[in-house]
Amino acid sequence: MAPRKSTTTAIQSIDTSALGEYNTSDYCEKQYATVYYALRELQGLSVKRSLGDSFSWDELKERFTEVFGTIEERRYSLEQLLEYAGRKFGKSLQDLQEINDRSWARRKARQEQQNNVVELPNTAEF
Repeated sequence: MAPRKSTTTAIQSIDTSALGEYNTSDYCEKQYATVYYALRELQGLSVKRSLGDSFSWDELKERFTEVFGTIEERRYSLEQLLEYAGRKFGKSLQDLQEINDRSWARRKARQEQQNNVVELPNTAEF
């Protein structure tokens, strides 16, 4: 009996470097940032509930970076972050995306509110 000839061909990745400034990041890279920031928010809210007034978002961000790295210098894969989110918070990728969307909406509303605040003159000077 003759050996079977494989009909599958190796998939070559497409070199998108020629696109230059029009190149976009991979879907997984976009998802990584979404998951990373949603996890950081979940962790922060959890710690804030337990620490109360002594909680500091800046300190949390610093410690979160020590553990998870940064978006650019990843310590864990997207799959590992999703597994952590599931075990620690019971959250799926869809849940994390919704958390991230709500967070962006809050930031946008806060920014618009700050832009709409009209500074009143200090009446004490008059």
